Amino acid sequence: MEILKRRIVVVFTFLTLSLSLLSQSDVAVREALKKSYDSEYQLKYQKAIEDLQSVYEPTSYELNLRIGWLSYKVGKYTESVTYYKKAIAKMPLSIEAKLGIVYPLGALEKWELVVDNYLSIVKIDTYNATANYRLALIYYNRGDYGNSWKYLQKYINLYPFDYDGNSLAGWVKYSVGKKEEAYVFFKKALMINPYDTSFNKVLGIK
Repeated sequence: MEILKRRIVVVFTFLTLSLSLLSQSDVAVREALKKSYDSEYQLKYQKAIEDLQSVYEPTSYELNLRIGWLSYKVGKYTESVTYYKKAIAKMPLSIEAKLGIVYPLGALEKWELVVDNYLSIVKIDTYNATANYRLALIYYNRGDYGNSWKYLQKYINLYPFDYDGNSLAGWVKYSVGKKEEAYVFFKKALMINPYDTSFNKVLGIK
């Protein structure tokens, strides 16, 4: 009985010590993040990265995500991609990390990887507005109007009175010769932004 009591005391002491160390670690990370946010607010992005170096853990989703963003802001695009990849590896279903990594990938002009990344997002979240609109825009600029419309119609169903969606829908329909449908979208876009003159020639407005 005495041996059992001693074992219980040892286990309790170990758990208490572990929780104490964990609590200290959490405090240190929060303090480092606070300093990092303050530095970012002052547009000191490199300093914001350095603020996190003392608490950085390669397996931390949050720190990799944060440093990935800051590395992008400071212009270290390759490093940014590396950090975002670590975050995605830790949390494979993370939409925020997948949306974040497209910024450095775009800056590096790795457009196929950008597309692949957006496609991976819509596989997880079929109606993700950002991914669907950007896929639609990319495919439109490539002249792939079928795929552009495939993703754009999801966006329009989510935001039927959105300027960007209606404007792009008008150009997609106009590009495939469906002018009457294009005019409907263009006119709706003008309801949202009456000062836009980009449709005037198409609509015959002088």
